[in-house]
Amino acid sequence: MRNNAQQRLTDTSYWTNLNTFLDKGSKILFFHGVSDPWFSAWDTWDYWLRASETNGEAWDKASRFYMVPGMAHCSGGNAFDQFDLLGAVVDWVEQGKAPEGVTASRRDGSASRPLCPFPGYARYTGGDATKASSFTCTQPDVEEKP
Repeated sequence: MRNNAQQRLTDTSYWTNLNTFLDKGSKILFFHGVSDPWFSAWDTWDYWLRASETNGEAWDKASRFYMVPGMAHCSGGNAFDQFDLLGAVVDWVEQGKAPEGVTASRRDGSASRPLCPFPGYARYTGGDATKASSFTCTQPDVEEKP
């Protein structure tokens, strides 16, 4: 396929070098509903990984990715889809506190869970299973590839 200027605007493979953004100390949070019927959360994760590969350690220090189990496109579904990532990124920029678990609630307020930076997940540690405080963000055991 011939590469042209218009194609370059829509092909996100060119958009992974964010050094100008990162050199300013900027921060970015990504989230994607796992049950999104229009766009795959794995495509967004793929972009995040490619950006990580392009930008290296600077990306790891400036970005987090949150998969939202059960969430459809932007909200809805059987999900904990009520959360404040803007407050989390503001705290990160202003206080230097990188977000880990961000509390997410069901729309009806019946339960809450922490959203954890992917590939981390909320692991039940005991107590009231409807409360985020009964969970901790846990990173999966990942074996090194040979």
